[in-house]
Amino acid sequence: MRRALLAATATVALLLAGCSGGSSTEGPGNAAGQTIHFGDQAGQQQALLEASGVLAGAPYQVEFAQFPAAAPLLEALRSEAVDIGVAGDSPTLNALGASDDISVVAATRTPSAGGLSILLPPGSPIRSVADLRGRKVSPTTQGSIGHYLLLQALKEAGVPADQVQISFLQPVDAAAAFKTGAIDAWSTWDPYTAVAQQDSGATILRDNAGLSPGLSFLDANNDALDDADKRAAMTDFVARYNRALDWARANPQQFTDIYAKLTQRPPQVASVIAARAQRQAVPLTPDTVGELQTVADNLRSSGVLRTDVQVAPRVRELSSP
Repeated sequence: MRRALLAATATVALLLAGCSGGSSTEGPGNAAGQTIHFGDQAGQQQALLEASGVLAGAPYQVEFAQFPAAAPLLEALRSEAVDIGVAGDSPTLNALGASDDISVVAATRTPSAGGLSILLPPGSPIRSVADLRGRKVSPTTQGSIGHYLLLQALKEAGVPADQVQISFLQPVDAAAAFKTGAIDAWSTWDPYTAVAQQDSGATILRDNAGLSPGLSFLDANNDALDDADKRAAMTDFVARYNRALDWARANPQQFTDIYAKLTQRPPQVASVIAARAQRQAVPLTPDTVGELQTVADNLRSSGVLRTDVQVAPRVRELSSP
Protein backbone atom coordinates (compact mmCIF):
# COMPACT_ATOMS: atom_id res chain seq x y z
CA MET A 1 0.00 0.00 0.00
CA ARG A 2 2.85 2.34 0.83
CA ARG A 3 4.46 1.80 -2.57
CA ALA A 4 1.15 2.17 -4.36
CA LEU A 5 0.34 5.46 -2.65
CA LEU A 6 3.74 6.88 -3.42
CA ALA A 7 3.52 5.76 -7.04
CA ALA A 8 0.09 7.29 -7.41
CA THR A 9 0.88 10.63 -5.84
CA ALA A 10 4.53 11.25 -6.64
CA THR A 11 4.85 13.27 -9.81
CA VAL A 12 8.53 13.89 -9.37
CA ALA A 13 11.30 12.40 -7.27
CA LEU A 14 14.55 14.08 -6.44
CA LEU A 15 17.24 11.72 -5.25
CA LEU A 16 20.18 13.45 -3.72
CA ALA A 17 23.06 11.52 -2.27
CA GLY A 18 26.68 12.21 -1.57
CA CYS A 19 29.36 12.38 1.02
CA SER A 20 28.50 13.89 4.37
CA GLY A 21 29.20 17.60 4.23
CA GLY A 22 29.01 18.65 7.84
CA SER A 23 25.39 17.75 8.47
CA SER A 24 23.92 18.64 11.83
CA THR A 25 21.90 15.91 13.52
CA GLU A 26 20.11 15.59 16.83
CA GLY A 27 20.46 12.72 19.24
CA PRO A 28 22.43 9.51 18.82
CA GLY A 29 21.08 8.65 15.37
CA ASN A 30 23.07 8.39 12.15
CA ALA A 31 21.51 10.10 9.12
CA ALA A 32 23.79 8.41 6.59
CA GLY A 33 22.03 6.09 4.18
CA GLN A 34 18.51 7.09 5.21
CA THR A 35 15.71 7.98 2.79
CA ILE A 36 13.29 10.77 3.69
CA HIS A 37 9.91 10.68 1.95
CA PHE A 38 8.73 14.30 1.83
CA GLY A 39 5.12 15.30 1.12
CA ASP A 40 4.93 18.44 -1.03
CA GLN A 41 2.06 20.45 -2.52
CA ALA A 42 2.08 21.42 -6.20
CA GLY A 43 5.88 21.20 -6.41
CA GLN A 44 6.57 24.35 -4.44
CA GLN A 45 8.95 22.97 -1.82
CA GLN A 46 10.85 20.81 -4.28
CA ALA A 47 11.38 23.87 -6.47
CA LEU A 48 12.64 25.80 -3.45
CA LEU A 49 15.06 23.07 -2.38
CA GLU A 50 16.36 22.36 -5.86
CA ALA A 51 16.79 26.04 -6.71
CA SER A 52 18.73 26.75 -3.53
CA GLY A 53 20.95 23.70 -3.83
CA VAL A 54 20.89 23.16 -0.07
CA LEU A 55 20.53 19.40 -0.33
CA ALA A 56 23.85 18.98 -2.13
CA GLY A 57 26.10 16.74 -0.09
CA ALA A 58 23.34 15.43 2.16
CA PRO A 59 24.24 11.99 3.52
CA TYR A 60 20.72 10.74 2.87
CA GLN A 61 18.24 10.63 0.01
CA VAL A 62 15.10 12.73 -0.35
CA GLU A 63 12.11 11.53 -2.35
CA PHE A 64 9.30 13.99 -3.04
CA ALA A 65 5.64 12.99 -3.38
CA GLN A 66 3.34 15.67 -4.79
CA PHE A 67 -0.20 16.30 -3.58
CA PRO A 68 -2.85 18.85 -4.72
CA ALA A 69 -3.70 19.90 -1.16
CA ALA A 70 -2.81 19.26 2.46
CA ALA A 71 -5.60 16.80 3.28
CA PRO A 72 -4.35 13.92 1.09
CA LEU A 73 -0.77 14.74 2.07
CA LEU A 74 -1.58 14.41 5.76
CA GLU A 75 -3.47 11.18 5.13
CA ALA A 76 -0.32 9.83 3.47
CA LEU A 77 1.64 11.02 6.50
CA ARG A 78 -0.69 9.16 8.85
CA SER A 79 -0.33 5.96 6.80
CA GLU A 80 3.48 6.29 6.76
CA ALA A 81 3.61 6.70 2.98
CA VAL A 82 5.57 9.89 3.71
CA ASP A 83 7.73 10.72 6.71
CA ILE A 84 7.43 14.50 6.80
CA GLY A 85 5.43 17.09 4.87
CA VAL A 86 4.30 20.69 4.66
CA ALA A 87 0.80 21.89 5.60
CA GLY A 88 -0.96 25.01 6.80
CA ASP A 89 -2.36 25.57 10.27
CA SER A 90 -5.93 24.36 9.72
CA PRO A 91 -5.17 21.05 7.99
CA THR A 92 -2.41 20.38 10.51
CA LEU A 93 -4.92 20.78 13.33
CA ASN A 94 -7.48 18.58 11.61
CA ALA A 95 -4.83 15.88 11.28
CA LEU A 96 -3.86 16.24 14.93
CA GLY A 97 -7.50 15.94 15.92
CA ALA A 98 -8.00 12.82 13.83
CA SER A 99 -4.86 10.90 14.75
CA ASP A 100 -2.17 10.48 17.38
CA ASP A 101 0.33 9.49 14.68
CA ILE A 102 1.50 13.00 13.72
CA SER A 103 3.54 15.72 15.42
CA VAL A 104 4.46 19.29 14.51
CA VAL A 105 8.23 19.56 14.06
CA ALA A 106 8.93 22.98 12.50
CA ALA A 107 7.19 26.24 11.55
CA THR A 108 7.48 29.01 8.99
CA ARG A 109 5.69 32.33 8.62
CA THR A 110 4.63 34.27 5.55
CA PRO A 111 4.62 38.01 6.33
CA SER A 112 2.76 39.01 3.16
CA ALA A 113 -0.92 38.55 2.43
CA GLY A 114 -2.58 37.78 -0.89
CA GLY A 115 -1.53 34.19 -1.47
CA LEU A 116 -4.42 33.02 0.71
CA SER A 117 -7.53 34.89 -0.41
CA ILE A 118 -11.22 34.82 -1.21
CA LEU A 119 -11.41 35.35 -4.96
CA LEU A 120 -14.12 36.77 -7.19
CA PRO A 121 -14.50 36.25 -10.96
CA PRO A 122 -14.39 39.25 -13.31
CA GLY A 123 -17.61 41.24 -13.33
CA SER A 124 -18.85 39.88 -10.01
CA PRO A 125 -21.52 42.03 -8.35
CA ILE A 126 -20.12 41.08 -4.92
CA ARG A 127 -18.51 44.04 -3.20
CA SER A 128 -17.98 42.83 0.37
CA VAL A 129 -17.83 39.63 2.37
CA ALA A 130 -21.31 40.42 3.63
CA ASP A 131 -22.52 40.05 0.03
CA LEU A 132 -21.61 36.35 0.17
CA ARG A 133 -24.83 35.73 2.10
CA GLY A 134 -26.88 33.30 0.01
CA ARG A 135 -24.04 32.80 -2.48
CA LYS A 136 -22.20 29.61 -3.39
CA VAL A 137 -18.59 29.62 -2.23
CA SER A 138 -15.92 26.96 -2.34
CA PRO A 139 -13.33 27.09 0.44
CA THR A 140 -11.52 24.39 -1.55
CA THR A 141 -11.17 21.31 0.68
CA GLN A 142 -12.83 20.86 4.06
CA GLY A 143 -10.61 21.87 6.97
CA SER A 144 -8.17 23.68 4.69
CA ILE A 145 -6.62 27.09 5.18
CA GLY A 146 -9.15 28.33 2.63
CA HIS A 147 -11.96 26.97 4.80
CA TYR A 148 -10.56 28.71 7.87
CA LEU A 149 -10.17 32.00 6.00
CA LEU A 150 -13.78 31.87 4.78
CA LEU A 151 -15.13 31.16 8.26
CA GLN A 152 -13.09 33.94 9.84
CA ALA A 153 -14.04 36.42 7.11
CA LEU A 154 -17.73 35.60 7.52
CA LYS A 155 -17.42 35.99 11.29
CA GLU A 156 -15.75 39.36 10.81
CA ALA A 157 -18.58 40.45 8.50
CA GLY A 158 -21.28 39.17 10.85
CA VAL A 159 -22.55 36.55 8.42
CA PRO A 160 -23.44 33.13 9.91
CA ALA A 161 -21.70 30.36 7.99
CA ASP A 162 -24.99 28.52 7.44
CA GLN A 163 -26.22 31.47 5.39
CA VAL A 164 -23.60 30.73 2.73
CA GLN A 165 -23.73 27.76 0.37
CA ILE A 166 -20.37 26.12 1.05
CA SER A 167 -19.16 23.67 -1.59
CA PHE A 168 -16.03 21.65 -0.86
CA LEU A 169 -14.05 20.91 -4.01
CA GLN A 170 -10.58 19.68 -4.83
CA PRO A 171 -8.41 22.50 -6.26
CA VAL A 172 -8.75 21.42 -9.92
CA ASP A 173 -12.53 21.06 -9.60
CA ALA A 174 -12.82 24.37 -7.74
CA ALA A 175 -10.80 26.12 -10.45
CA ALA A 176 -13.13 24.75 -13.12
CA ALA A 177 -16.23 25.73 -11.15
CA PHE A 178 -14.81 29.22 -10.65
CA LYS A 179 -14.16 29.68 -14.37
CA THR A 180 -17.63 28.50 -15.41
CA GLY A 181 -19.49 30.50 -12.77
CA ALA A 182 -20.69 27.40 -10.91
CA ILE A 183 -19.46 29.07 -7.72
CA ASP A 184 -19.65 32.76 -6.86
CA ALA A 185 -16.38 32.93 -4.93
CA TRP A 186 -13.39 30.76 -4.19
CA SER A 187 -11.32 30.76 -1.00
CA THR A 188 -7.93 29.29 -1.87
CA TRP A 189 -4.16 29.68 -1.72
CA ASP A 190 -1.13 29.93 -3.99
CA PRO A 191 -0.40 28.62 -6.54
CA TYR A 192 -4.14 28.46 -7.25
CA THR A 193 -4.71 32.08 -6.27
CA ALA A 194 -1.98 33.37 -8.58
CA VAL A 195 -3.13 31.18 -11.48
CA ALA A 196 -6.73 32.40 -11.12
CA GLN A 197 -5.58 36.02 -11.01
CA GLN A 198 -3.44 35.66 -14.11
CA ASP A 199 -5.60 33.30 -16.19
CA SER A 200 -9.11 34.32 -15.18
CA GLY A 201 -8.68 37.91 -14.07
CA ALA A 202 -9.81 37.00 -10.57
CA THR A 203 -9.81 39.74 -7.96
CA ILE A 204 -9.30 39.48 -4.21
CA LEU A 205 -12.36 40.10 -2.05
CA ARG A 206 -10.56 39.47 1.25
CA ASP A 207 -7.08 38.20 1.99
CA ASN A 208 -5.87 36.65 5.22
CA ALA A 209 -4.40 39.80 6.78
CA GLY A 210 -5.56 39.91 10.39
CA LEU A 211 -7.58 36.72 10.02
CA SER A 212 -4.92 34.02 10.14
CA PRO A 213 -1.37 34.00 11.50
CA GLY A 214 0.32 33.14 8.20
CA LEU A 215 1.94 30.04 9.68
CA SER A 216 2.82 26.83 7.86
CA PHE A 217 4.26 23.73 9.43
CA LEU A 218 6.38 20.72 8.79
CA ASP A 219 4.55 17.75 10.25
CA ALA A 220 6.10 14.33 10.75
CA ASN A 221 4.98 10.79 11.37
CA ASN A 222 5.71 9.71 14.92
CA ASP A 223 7.15 6.34 13.90
CA ALA A 224 9.70 8.16 11.76
CA LEU A 225 10.48 10.48 14.66
CA ASP A 226 10.94 7.54 17.00
CA ASP A 227 13.54 6.03 14.66
CA ALA A 228 16.81 7.65 15.80
CA ASP A 229 18.47 7.45 12.38
CA LYS A 230 15.44 8.76 10.50
CA ARG A 231 15.03 11.53 13.06
CA ALA A 232 18.67 12.52 12.61
CA ALA A 233 18.14 12.77 8.85
CA MET A 234 14.96 14.81 9.26
CA THR A 235 16.65 17.15 11.74
CA ASP A 236 19.38 17.85 9.20
CA PHE A 237 16.75 18.21 6.46
CA VAL A 238 14.83 20.84 8.44
CA ALA A 239 18.04 22.84 8.93
CA ARG A 240 18.70 22.75 5.18
CA TYR A 241 15.08 23.61 4.42
CA ASN A 242 15.37 26.71 6.60
CA ARG A 243 18.53 27.72 4.72
CA ALA A 244 16.60 27.33 1.48
CA LEU A 245 14.01 29.81 2.74
CA ASP A 246 16.82 32.28 3.51
CA TRP A 247 18.24 31.75 0.02
CA ALA A 248 14.86 32.40 -1.64
CA ARG A 249 14.46 35.72 0.18
CA ALA A 250 17.97 36.77 -0.88
CA ASN A 251 17.62 35.56 -4.48
CA PRO A 252 14.01 36.19 -5.55
CA GLN A 253 14.68 36.31 -9.29
CA GLN A 254 16.68 33.09 -9.35
CA PHE A 255 13.98 31.39 -7.33
CA THR A 256 11.29 32.69 -9.70
CA ASP A 257 13.14 31.48 -12.78
CA ILE A 258 13.80 27.99 -11.43
CA TYR A 259 10.31 27.69 -9.97
CA ALA A 260 8.80 28.55 -13.38
CA LYS A 261 11.01 25.97 -15.08
CA LEU A 262 10.38 23.16 -12.61
CA THR A 263 6.63 23.66 -12.31
CA GLN A 264 6.12 24.74 -15.94
CA ARG A 265 4.08 27.72 -14.80
CA PRO A 266 4.07 30.96 -16.80
CA PRO A 267 6.69 33.49 -15.69
CA GLN A 268 4.00 35.96 -14.61
CA VAL A 269 2.40 33.38 -12.32
CA ALA A 270 5.75 32.22 -10.98
CA SER A 271 6.75 35.80 -10.21
CA VAL A 272 3.59 36.45 -8.18
CA ILE A 273 3.93 33.19 -6.26
CA ALA A 274 7.61 33.75 -5.50
CA ALA A 275 6.95 37.29 -4.26
CA ARG A 276 4.23 36.07 -1.90
CA ALA A 277 6.22 33.05 -0.72
CA GLN A 278 8.91 34.94 1.16
CA ARG A 279 8.65 32.73 4.21
CA GLN A 280 11.08 32.40 7.05
CA ALA A 281 11.57 29.80 9.73
CA VAL A 282 10.23 30.60 13.17
CA PRO A 283 10.93 28.59 16.34
CA LEU A 284 8.09 26.71 17.98
CA THR A 285 8.07 29.00 21.00
CA PRO A 286 5.13 29.17 23.40
CA ASP A 287 3.92 32.24 21.48
CA THR A 288 3.97 30.41 18.14
CA VAL A 289 2.28 27.38 19.66
CA GLY A 290 -0.26 29.75 21.21
CA GLU A 291 -1.11 31.19 17.79
CA LEU A 292 -1.80 27.69 16.50
CA GLN A 293 -3.87 26.97 19.60
CA THR A 294 -6.01 30.02 18.84
CA VAL A 295 -6.70 28.64 15.37
CA ALA A 296 -7.58 25.30 16.96
CA ASP A 297 -10.01 26.96 19.36
CA ASN A 298 -11.66 28.89 16.51
CA LEU A 299 -12.02 25.73 14.44
CA ARG A 300 -13.51 23.93 17.41
CA SER A 301 -16.04 26.68 18.06
CA SER A 302 -17.08 26.65 14.40
CA GLY A 303 -17.58 22.89 14.43
CA VAL A 304 -14.79 22.08 11.97
CA LEU A 305 -12.82 20.30 14.69
CA ARG A 306 -14.95 17.66 16.38
CA THR A 307 -12.64 17.30 19.36
CA ASP A 308 -10.53 19.65 21.43
CA VAL A 309 -6.94 19.77 20.22
CA GLN A 310 -4.21 20.75 22.65
CA VAL A 311 -1.27 21.78 20.51
CA ALA A 312 1.63 21.94 22.98
CA PRO A 313 1.78 18.18 23.70
CA ARG A 314 1.86 17.49 19.94
CA VAL A 315 5.02 19.52 19.26
CA ARG A 316 8.31 17.66 18.76
CA GLU A 317 10.52 20.35 17.33
CA LEU A 318 13.38 19.29 15.07
CA SER A 319 16.11 21.88 15.45
CA SER A 320 19.88 21.85 15.23
CA PRO A 321 21.74 21.62 18.54
